[in-house]
Amino acid sequence: MRLTCALLVVVLTAVSMAGGTVFADETPLKVFVFAGQSNIVGWLAKVSEMPEELKEEQKEALYFNGRQWTPLAPRKVQGQGFGPEIAFSYKLTRKLKEPIGIIKVAYGSTSLAEDWSPDNPKSRYHRLLKRVNAARENRKFEIVGMLWMQGERDSKYPKMAKAYGVNLATFIDRARKDFKSPDMLFIAGRVNPPKAMFKFVDTVRKAQEECKLPRYAFIDCDPLKKGPDNVHYTTEGYVEMGYRFADGVLKLLKTTKSGGTGQ
Repeated sequence: MRLTCALLVVVLTAVSMAGGTVFADETPLKVFVFAGQSNIVGWLAKVSEMPEELKEEQKEALYFNGRQWTPLAPRKVQGQGFGPEIAFSYKLTRKLKEPIGIIKVAYGSTSLAEDWSPDNPKSRYHRLLKRVNAARENRKFEIVGMLWMQGERDSKYPKMAKAYGVNLATFIDRARKDFKSPDMLFIAGRVNPPKAMFKFVDTVRKAQEECKLPRYAFIDCDPLKKGPDNVHYTTEGYVEMGYRFADGVLKLLKTTKSGGTGQ
């Protein structure tokens, strides 16, 4: 009887580690959500151009592929590319010294005003929420932060750009509520597409800079390397973006623990 019980424990542990059903006594995984446009997808990223330490699977970072949790790696998954989440996870797991999870839903050429609007039941926001809820069926987790790289589409149109600040605050508040994570950190990548094509980018940038919600911050993407179109980042750019997102999370976590506002 003792042998049978011991064997059962081993089997259940193995299932949990493989991304199967997780049991009540498991410590919740710290999860980070990546969402936005093509620069979260990773439009120009190439495995061959990644630093050697980022090419392999990350055993301490799990990626939810829509069905199960698997080790994070820079590969195409269900049509999605790899972007800043690779470098982000590599740095953050080493700083936190514990496993993390990644949930990612991103689509190129999408606007916050329409395509990501929580008020539109057919929007990408609700696809993201569906992915988050599906991930909850696989294991216990808490959403610690959301990383957002989006705004180029809204920068093309004056009405969308003008409304970006209000739409961003609404989006963050709704995500914190729907993700059941009222204290969720939120970090936006400040967009910088060429003004010739994106005439109202300064309005969107200002909105990203001036968001006053607690536990919000933005990262400066201006120095990051881009490809020939001057819109999408290179592999090197995505790597640096990931490191900057990780630094942003660590800074907000430190501020929050010390009793600051996190702004």
